[in-house]
Amino acid sequence: MRLVNRLLTLVSDVLGVVAMLFLAFLMFGTTLDVIVRALTGSPISGVFEFSELALVMMVFLGAGWAQRDDAHIRVTILTERLSAPVRARVVGVAWMIGALALLLLAIPATNEAIYSVSIREFRWGYVKIPIWWTKASLAAGLWFACIQMAIQSIQTFFFGEPGTRSRAGTGTT
Repeated sequence: MRLVNRLLTLVSDVLGVVAMLFLAFLMFGTTLDVIVRALTGSPISGVFEFSELALVMMVFLGAGWAQRDDAHIRVTILTERLSAPVRARVVGVAWMIGALALLLLAIPATNEAIYSVSIREFRWGYVKIPIWWTKASLAAGLWFACIQMAIQSIQTFFFGEPGTRSRAGTGTT
């Protein structure tokens, strides 16, 4: 199980770094576009179009980091009242439902990505922007999130929640 967790960590780190590169583009590209627009009166061609793609890439490639670090929003008003073993089972089932939802998104996204890559899909804005690579990356990000969530579901269901395991014996929950 440690090997699987290390592999998930490695993949989420790589995808997360790529997501941060898109964030850097958004910050610097948008700033430069604003400066150029203020000085010349016209925008840098393609910055707006590529920014839309960068937002998608940040979300779907950065989701692994949020999942791994438990950095997403959780509502625990019901589960915090349960005993640790029951809570682990309930949370494990909830993670599996989430994994199934991601699977339901990943399948059509994969079909759309295959088609998009086959026709080298692009869209027009001020400039012609290829979007096939974004659709393929989105599908890959969904599959990774689905696998990651399914593994977390199994681990939580059978071995308890990661946060409670790592703090066992410290008197905190």
